[in-house]
Amino acid sequence: MIGPQDPEESYTSDRNVGLHIGERIRARRKEMGLSLRDLAKITDLSPTFINNLERGIGNPTLASIRRIANALKLPIYQLMGEPPNHTPIVRYHRRARMTFPPGNVTYEIVTPQLTRDLVVFEVKARADAGNMVQQPLAEPSEECILVLAGRIEVTIAGETYELAAGDSIYFENRYLESVRALGDEEARYLSIISRPKR
Repeated sequence: MIGPQDPEESYTSDRNVGLHIGERIRARRKEMGLSLRDLAKITDLSPTFINNLERGIGNPTLASIRRIANALKLPIYQLMGEPPNHTPIVRYHRRARMTFPPGNVTYEIVTPQLTRDLVVFEVKARADAGNMVQQPLAEPSEECILVLAGRIEVTIAGETYELAAGDSIYFENRYLESVRALGDEEARYLSIISRPKR
């Protein structure tokens, strides 16, 4: 059986993931020698907002997390992930999950460690989420998207492709311009991303 067998056995809470994001933001900001005000200025976000994020308070949008990740020169998944897992298995009900307001995009980390050459996300999105790519990633890497359900539209280097369940697309993510869910059905897809090329 796929998924939790007991409704009480839920995903890793957004609050726990939020705390991990905050800890990672603070650690990386300090590693780069940035104050809260410095990071706020670079991202065009308020120091209070960033301070709250670092303390695990608040409900950041995907756009704000992407701006912070880019300012810190990290792929967004390095902010989202749980601490390294020392088992090769990630149980469905134990995935790290982050839902962005207003609740129309959810990212779940499928791989147990973020220090390996690949990281895999399951993304669930509705059409009202709009473009889920707010800015190109700071560090170039390669990505493959495999659609599990619904339909999505992907724009890469000015070319737009429509994908349905079972379709996949492979690209260098520095050329990725947009990913949008299409239609009334929730889109679900796997995003497989290689470690950034240095």
